Amino acid sequence: MTQELVEKIRADVAARRKEIENSPDPRQASIIHLIEIGYLDETGEVAEQYRGGIPKDWKKA
Repeated sequence: MTQELVEKIRADVAARRKEIENSPDPRQASIIHLIEIGYLDETGEVAEQYRGGIPKDWKKA
């Protein structure tokens, strides 16, 4: 991963965090974000692939 890419990701994360913190309902904004990235399903429950912790086929890069 290049330093340029790392800086871009950090900027994106900081912008998203600021957007959530400044929203009228930060809790709901956080839930929407977790649904968008696939951690929660449409009902707000933890997505199937994340139930039970880290998947067994996960490997460090």
